[in-house]
Amino acid sequence: MKKYRVHTENDMSHEYESLDQAEQTFERWKEHSMSDGVIAHESYVEIVESDDDFEDYKVIKKVVAVIDDERTELGTPREEGMDWDYWAKWQEVEEEEA
Repeated sequence: MKKYRVHTENDMSHEYESLDQAEQTFERWKEHSMSDGVIAHESYVEIVESDDDFEDYKVIKKVVAVIDDERTELGTPREEGMDWDYWAKWQEVEEEEA
């Protein structure tokens, strides 16, 4: 039976039996991570799938934080009174088949 978890660079969720439940957590964690502050090209959120209690798993969906150049061109966060240097957004990562 397939099980799912959500991972970030700092945390992992408990196991889910349904992909829908994992996707709900994935979306919440994306929002939470972005509001807490992310590091471009280091911060990520992913859903993993396993058949063997996560001894091995496959990443089925992943996003990584990148600099939002379009928004930053309109004004930097510091210019708007924030305490960080760039705006970020999530970019989906295409996973390569093994």
